[in-house]
Amino acid sequence: MAHEMSGEELRRYREQRGMNQQALVGWLNERLNRRYDRAKISRWETGAERIPQIVAGALKTATEPVGIPAAAVRAAPVVFCAANQKGGVAKTTTCVNVAWLLAQSGRRVLLIDCDPQANATVHLGVDPHERELAKATLTHALKASRPMKEFMTPVCDGAFDLLPSSISLAAADRELLRQPNGTLILRAKIAQLAGLYDFVVLDCPPHLGELTVSVLNAADQLLIPTQTEMLSMMGIPQLFETIAGVRELVNPRLQILGVLPTMYSPRRLQDETVMKELRELAAAEQLRLFSPVKRAADYSKSVMAGRPGLAYNPNSAGAESFREIADSLLALAGEEMRHGA
Repeated sequence: MAHEMSGEELRRYREQRGMNQQALVGWLNERLNRRYDRAKISRWETGAERIPQIVAGALKTATEPVGIPAAAVRAAPVVFCAANQKGGVAKTTTCVNVAWLLAQSGRRVLLIDCDPQANATVHLGVDPHERELAKATLTHALKASRPMKEFMTPVCDGAFDLLPSSISLAAADRELLRQPNGTLILRAKIAQLAGLYDFVVLDCPPHLGELTVSVLNAADQLLIPTQTEMLSMMGIPQLFETIAGVRELVNPRLQILGVLPTMYSPRRLQDETVMKELRELAAAEQLRLFSPVKRAADYSKSVMAGRPGLAYNPNSAGAESFREIADSLLALAGEEMRHGA
């Protein structure tokens, strides 16, 4: 019988058994009389090379007596992202504050900054240049064979972890295009985090390039923040098309959590007009429309303090909206645990 195994399956198989790549190399070489190395395992896991049937067969028929430990059951984290191809719609503010609220609920949280502008990294008081020199950014994590956990840095006095970004990530769009299954690498890397985090929050760049597609391929839940301006709303239909393509071809589990109006001012006629259109859009698409986030100075001040706005002032404008989002994610995580039990 022919045996097939994807790169993501191989990585999950290895990680579930507590094996690093070198341990797997040693087992395969001894059992199959081959001379594989870690680089070969890495190419298999990222999809750059097809996994030989003899390797897939050996792994799928292996049991503890021949040296492969049994798999440990480790829950996958809920992966949440905020995306809109327009910039300046409070994606970063949303991700940082939702991550903070999830962490305050006692959950283990990782925020991954997927934007080359590194806004989330700076917002949380981390210097992107220093992380780049230390080779400890998302760019390096995507390219390395080392475990993802090695690239994290604690933020907010250890409340949650951050995988920082830097300007070097700007080249990733081109590099991902050149690699086979390049937009699945982030998804495969996040799969390594099963059992380590309850939630992974992904902050997207402000365009629909390969990085954003990588995020959508990896995500379970997508929030669409949109400023209450016409230009911000105009990008939503194109985002819907991208989501539909991702669901059909790669990630059928991707769901839209809802739409979040931001930078809302009830005194402005334009804002009220856009809010009316957002209500109609949400009703037509059967999406949840979260309470709008009003304009507030606290969020700008919190960036200077290197902390989330709600850590700086728990009663900031928009606190209710961010709590609604965090509560929705916590409820979804609870449902997944019940279904998995």
